[in-house]
This record gives sequence, structure tokens and C-alpha cells, in this order.
Amino acid sequence: MVASTALCAFVCGITEPFEFSFMFAAPVLYFVYAVLYGIFSYITVLSGFRAGFAFSAGATDLMFSASLPAAQKTWLIIPLGAAAFVTFYLVFRFMITAFDLKTPGREDDAGSGSGTTAAAGTTTAAGSGTAADTAAAAREPVIVEGCDLNAILDGLGGRQNIDTLDNCVTRLRVEVKDSEAVKDDVLKVAGAKAVVRTGANSVQVVIGLKVQKVADELRKMM
Repeated sequence: MVASTALCAFVCGITEPFEFSFMFAAPVLYFVYAVLYGIFSYITVLSGFRAGFAFSAGATDLMFSASLPAAQKTWLIIPLGAAAFVTFYLVFRFMITAFDLKTPGREDDAGSGSGTTAAAGTTTAAGSGTAADTAAAAREPVIVEGCDLNAILDGLGGRQNIDTLDNCVTRLRVEVKDSEAVKDDVLKVAGAKAVVRTGANSVQVVIGLKVQKVADELRKMM
């Protein structure tokens, strides 16, 4: 994800995908980013560098605008860019590791044990599951599109805890009887990217674009 957004910023000058990837997950980084950006903008002015950018401030724009009268000392973009890279990287790395900021790819792990152990060892809460649900979790995983369907059912509190199960483009949309019986860690081990609670008894399990087949097979199992 970072590679693709960096390539987009470099070629086209479109930085929003990169910035949005952390500004909502770790707003403090966006504050630091804004401060560093301001400092480097000031240094750029002092250095006499003028790119002559006409539209996007990317490599494509630089190639076409470097010959414009406004462009001055365009070669300075290389040392300035290198200095910015090192500074941003070191500061961000320190902030992320020192304060354990949950940037994309650094979300909390589902647990220290293996996926099978976590799924099999989780019991349904509030009596919402059945012996069959526990047995299902202990059986060999039923893998569909990289997701363990038995573990997903177990993570949702068992078949008996599910009122309705639907899906959109990327998510399972589930209405449950007891939301406390839903185990986020088990769902993540089972293949979910995230679990979102949208109401007292409403749960969305983020699977991705493969969710349709996962939902179809879950409905068959239920």
C-alpha cells in the first residue's frame, strides 16, 4: 500500500492517499507531518529552489515545467528530497515505535497463539453458542478465500447468536443476539481485516473483495 501511494505521489504529485493513510489512524503524525512540511518549505525558499510547477508538483510536472522562466536551481530537488526523506523517516519511525501508533499494518495482533489455537480455545459467551459450535471450531478449518469459516462462526458467538448475515462489497454485515459474545481477536485470526461495531447488536466484519463467496458459504453452513 505504501509503495503504491508513494509511486502515485512521485509520478503525479497526488499525496492525499499517503497522507490519509495515517492522518485518521494516528492524527498526531499529521501534526508532526505539517510541522516538518512547513520547515522544509521554508528551507526550500531560502535555498533559492524554484520548480516552476504548473499543476501537480510531481515528477511529470517537473519534467514539463523545469524549462519555464519561473524555474530556478531545479537540481536542488535531489538533495532537498533526500534530506526530507531521511528526516521524515527517522522522525516518523521514532514517533510510531515510541508511542506505539497504530498506522496501517501495525494494528493490534489477534493474539500470541496460533490461529487454530485461538479459534479452538475461544468459547462462546453468555450461553449463546452450542456444543455444536464448539465442536465446529475444534474441527479442521473450513477455508474459503483465505478465511476459516468455522472460526468466523465461532468469533460471531456461534450459529445460535446470529440473527441475520448479509454482506456488502467488502464486509459481512451481521445482526447478533449478544454482541459481547463476538470475539474480535478470533475473527481476525480467522481472516478478517477488522471488526466494526455499528450498533448495539450490529457487527461488520471486514473481509475484502472476496466477501461474497465467504458470505455465501457461511449462509450454507448456517
